[in-house]
Amino acid sequence: MKRYRISSKIRFSIFLTFIAVLILSTYMVFVGLTDAQGDTVERYEIVSVSYGDNLWTLAKNHVPKNMDIREYVYHVAKYNDVDPGNLNPGDKIKLPIY
Repeated sequence: MKRYRISSKIRFSIFLTFIAVLILSTYMVFVGLTDAQGDTVERYEIVSVSYGDNLWTLAKNHVPKNMDIREYVYHVAKYNDVDPGNLNPGDKIKLPIY
């Protein structure tokens, strides 16, 4: 078995640091820790879900003019932690006001 000898401890330390940063950044990309988009909304309207309502019909009346309704529905579902197709009558949904 061949043994390796470290000739420069500084270069070896820099190499290990580089490898550690590379592994950590790769892990963060896959886990999504680098996502800088915030989920906090300061103003919202609480809407009660009626029979036959879905997230699209509720969002249609509250979507900002400069935003696509699909993006707004995505934000509402993420903000309320709900499935867009699985709303029950009587549920309370917070619709963000941008």
